[in-house]
Amino acid sequence: MAKEPEPKESAEAGQPTPVVASELDERTHAEMLMLYHECATSVRFAKLQQWHTTGGALLIFVVLGILGTFGPRYGFFTKANIIVSLMVSGGSIYSLAIYQFWQQAERGKLHMISDRFSNILREVRGYTPPREANVHRYILLFFMIGTIVLGNWLLILYLSPYMRYA
Repeated sequence: MAKEPEPKESAEAGQPTPVVASELDERTHAEMLMLYHECATSVRFAKLQQWHTTGGALLIFVVLGILGTFGPRYGFFTKANIIVSLMVSGGSIYSLAIYQFWQQAERGKLHMISDRFSNILREVRGYTPPREANVHRYILLFFMIGTIVLGNWLLILYLSPYMRYA
């Protein structure tokens, strides 16, 4: 028979924290571990997609600026570039919001799953308060949105001298 783990010292109280194992059987525990891993992977994937969306939008703005500079010098083409840039901005911001809601749903699943595991896992997950983690996530989201809006604004300012040829 396996030796029972010794209680860990709690940093706050100085008292040993008794380990309360999960009440799940082996198969259910394995399923929950797999679900936990999949949800954590989905959160990382969605965050990576947000950064790729932001970078892709900025790259499209650079390409539109190059096209506006070296392309035909007439108003319709420049106006079309600006319309495309506005559409890219709107679509990118919408995608960022979808990815953020997806991450929130996956984090909810992670919370539900972690409630079924041992008290040590819940203690580790609770190390960063949920409110603080949410503030960090939304600061990053607004930074990404602001970057896209700023990039689009700079592109429009850059292309505005070419509008006079209309």
